[in-house]
Amino acid sequence: MKLFALSNLCFFSSLFLYRIASANADGRETEHAILPPRGWNSYDSFCWIISEQDFLQSADIVAKRLLPHGYEYVVVDYLWYRKKVKDAHIDSEGMDLIDEWGRMVPDPDRWPSSKGGKGFTEVANKVHDMGLKFGIHVMKGISNQAVNANTLIYDYDKKGPYTEAGRQWRAQDIAIKEKPCAWMPHGFMAVNTKLRAGRAFLRSLHKQYADWGVDFVKHDCAFGDDLDEGEISVVSEVFKGQHNRPIIYSLSPGTSAAPDMAQKINGLANMYRVTGDDWDSWPDVAAHFSVARDFAAANMIGSQGLKGRSWPDLDMLPLGWLTDANSTQGPYRACKLTLDEQKTQMTLWAMAKSPLMFGGDVRKLDDTTYGLITNPTILEIDHYSSNNKEFPYINGGKEGATGPSAGANATGVRSWIATGRQGEIYLAFFNLNNAKTAISAEIADLGKALPGWKLNPSCKGTEIWSGKDFGVMQKSVSTEVETHGCALFVLNCK
Repeated sequence: MKLFALSNLCFFSSLFLYRIASANADGRETEHAILPPRGWNSYDSFCWIISEQDFLQSADIVAKRLLPHGYEYVVVDYLWYRKKVKDAHIDSEGMDLIDEWGRMVPDPDRWPSSKGGKGFTEVANKVHDMGLKFGIHVMKGISNQAVNANTLIYDYDKKGPYTEAGRQWRAQDIAIKEKPCAWMPHGFMAVNTKLRAGRAFLRSLHKQYADWGVDFVKHDCAFGDDLDEGEISVVSEVFKGQHNRPIIYSLSPGTSAAPDMAQKINGLANMYRVTGDDWDSWPDVAAHFSVARDFAAANMIGSQGLKGRSWPDLDMLPLGWLTDANSTQGPYRACKLTLDEQKTQMTLWAMAKSPLMFGGDVRKLDDTTYGLITNPTILEIDHYSSNNKEFPYINGGKEGATGPSAGANATGVRSWIATGRQGEIYLAFFNLNNAKTAISAEIADLGKALPGWKLNPSCKGTEIWSGKDFGVMQKSVSTEVETHGCALFVLNCK
C-alpha cells in the first residue's frame, strides 16, 4: 500500500512538473514530444463511422477521467470525409467529400459543425476548451476522387490556384497512379513530390489542418510497406514551421517496418507505427515482443524526432468496449483478451515506452479497464524509465531463455528490464506459453544489462499486478506466471 501511494505521488508530481515545463511561459519553444504521447483514438471502438456527437461526448469523458493521467490527445481516425451511405466501406470509391481544391472535408451529415467550409475548427475549439488536444487521421498523397475530378491545386501562400510555367496545375499533373495505397487502392495514391506543384498540394492540405486547430496528425500509408520519404519530408517541413500550435506527427501503419527503415524518417516525425494493426487477439499481442526488442536494441526509443523526440509506436490499446476492423457498426462487444493478456499488453507497451493511445469506448469504461490504463507504476515506467530493453538472462519453460525470436505464434518466456528515477529496477517476466510457467532471473545477471550499476546480491521487491511484497530476495527473482500473463517487479538492489 505504501508503495502504491508513493507511486501515485511520484506520478502526479511528475505530471504537474511536465505541464509546467510544457506551458512555455517564457515564450521559448520547448522540446517536442519529450515523453511518449498519450490519448484516445476512435478507431477501435467506432471504426470509421464516428459522429461529432459521439466524438465530443467521448472527449468530455477523456477530459474528466483520463486527462489527469496524461491522456491528452483525442483523435478522429480515418474516413471522416466519407459519406455514411449504403455500400460505403473502407475502399469504396466516389463517396468522399472534397473541396474545390481536391482536399478532404468532413462529412457534414456526421460532422454538422463543418458546414460552410469550417472543417474541424469548431470541434477543435471545443476540444481545446476541455483542456485536451485534437487529432485527425489522414491518408497519403491525393484521393482518387480528386484525381478523377482533376481539381485545381491550391497555392496556400498566394490564396489561389497554383500557377507555374504559365499554367494552372491540376490533380492529374501530380498524381502517381502507379503508387496507390496498398490497403486502400481505390482511395488514395502518391503525389510526385519532385514537382513543386506536388509539394504545394501537400502543403495546402496540412496547412489547412493547422488552421483548423489540429494538434496531432496520424499520417497513414506513408510508412512501412508504403514508405514515401518524399511526402514525409514535405509534411514534416510544414509542421516544423508551426510555432503557435505544435503538431505531433505520427506515421501509420508500420507493416514490415524495421529499425533501418525507421532511421530514415525518425527525425522527421514524433511517432511511427512499427507493426500492423493490433487487435484484441493473443497472436497480435505476442507478435510485438520481437519487434519491440529490435527497436530498443537499435536505440530508437526516444531518439531524435521532429522538433524534439520520436517514439516507436506499438499501436493502440484495444481494451474495454470495442467494434471490429472494417465495421460499419459502432462499439458493441467486449475485449477478447483475457485479463492476464491485457496486463501483458500494458506491461510490454510501458517497458518499451510506446505511446499509449487507448481505443475502447470511454462511454462504457469499466473499472477493470480503467485500472489497467491508469495504473500509476505502468504510467511512471512508460514516461520516465530509462535503459529499456529486453532482458535475456532468464529461465523458464521448455523453450529455454527467451523462446523463438519472432512470430505471432511465439511461445516460451520473455523479459524486459528498465530503471527508474529513484534508482529502482523494473523487471518484467512474460509467459508466452499456453500453461502456467515458473520464471526466474539471477540477481547477479541484472548487472549484465545495466553496466556501471553496482548492485547488491539481494534485492527488495514488490510485484505490481498482484501487489505482493516479496521482501528481500536472495540471489534470484522467481515467480510463477499465468498463461499469457506477466509479472512486473519493482526492485531495490542498491
